[in-house]
Amino acid sequence: MATQSSKSDKTRNSTNAEGVSMSEAMDQVKQATSSVYDAVGSIGSAGAAEARLKVEEGKVRAREYGDQAENFVRERPLVTVGVAFAAGWLVSRLMKSSK
Repeated sequence: MATQSSKSDKTRNSTNAEGVSMSEAMDQVKQATSSVYDAVGSIGSAGAAEARLKVEEGKVRAREYGDQAENFVRERPLVTVGVAFAAGWLVSRLMKSSK
């Protein structure tokens, strides 16, 4: 046991050609890993923020299109009824021909 602990102490305290000990090198690796995780996290949060912005823009457009459709129905009610009738007739013909 004494041999193993003395070997591990020597390994921890040994230095490489640049004069950096193993424990210092491990600390540097931990710091680098931490900064990589932070960078990836910030990219993810930026992507999420951009996605929320796109969703909000989509909601605004949907409301605008809904308002436009509502105005069209109010301005031209007979055209709207005619288009709805034609669409229903077309769907019923397609359903009959598929049987």
